[in-house]
Amino acid sequence: MATSGSVDVNLTAISNTVNNSTELGFLVLEGVQNQGDLIGLAIGLVIAIGLLFGLIFLVIGVIPKLLAKVKGIRG
Repeated sequence: MATSGSVDVNLTAISNTVNNSTELGFLVLEGVQNQGDLIGLAIGLVIAIGLLFGLIFLVIGVIPKLLAKVKGIRG
């Protein structure tokens, strides 16, 4: 079964699709990287704030003990 005729293959659409796909992949990875930076910043801030509150409560807990020792030394 012989066929004859011409076939016109336009590779421009395929090329554009591949280029758009790689560009989309790059943008997605860049967005994930930026979100990772924000997540790291948020974790760092939470740790810093937690340490700050811990230090404040430690100082609040130590002050009465120091006052009791000073009163014990004086009297």
